[in-house]
Amino acid sequence: MGDVIPFDPGAAAGDPGALSPGDVDEVAARTAREPRWLDVLEIPASFRATLAETVGQARQDLEPSRPEEVVKALVVLADRHRLDVPDARALELDAETMAEWPRDLWTRAYRTVWERWSYRRMPTVGDFRGHLGDAIERRRRRYDLLTTLEARLRARARPRSVPECIAALERAGPGVRQAWFKAAMRRDPGLTPADRGELARWVPAVAPRIAGVGLFGPTDE
Repeated sequence: MGDVIPFDPGAAAGDPGALSPGDVDEVAARTAREPRWLDVLEIPASFRATLAETVGQARQDLEPSRPEEVVKALVVLADRHRLDVPDARALELDAETMAEWPRDLWTRAYRTVWERWSYRRMPTVGDFRGHLGDAIERRRRRYDLLTTLEARLRARARPRSVPECIAALERAGPGVRQAWFKAAMRRDPGLTPADRGELARWVPAVAPRIAGVGLFGPTDE
């Protein structure tokens, strides 16, 4: 398998220890820059479980509001500060835009404006957004990194049965399928180029090899 890169620099090699969401974020960021890392990392089941939990939490952290909730909040703000409410369409557009933000971040921005707003005009989307900095982008970026790692680990998982190998090859790119089809032709003289699209016909010839080295392992023994 080659050298194992530990998740925790302070942990003993081969003993990743208890993984935390912070470890998952570190691995997600590193492998986004250098995907080859995944080919030498030892991925224990505990890491996959932690990753799944972290992805779920990151998804919750992006949960949006509902436009009607935002509209009501804006009307209350205008009434409290004695501000003129924009026309209905402008109010709806503002609400639709801000409802796409994570719910808790929208609430944070709203409370800040509620406490500090002193102008004699209705705050715009930009006025609310200015209180959040890059928090929205950081959350979205984190979710993208985590789901990318999750997808890459799923793609690199070693299928064990013929149906699992077929499913993995169907998800893989054409180059991967072509490489394994060529390997199957070397193993089964009865195969012809016309069989390439019939995965059920040729995958059994290479399924043991895929199970042994993974979908992205060497096709030659």
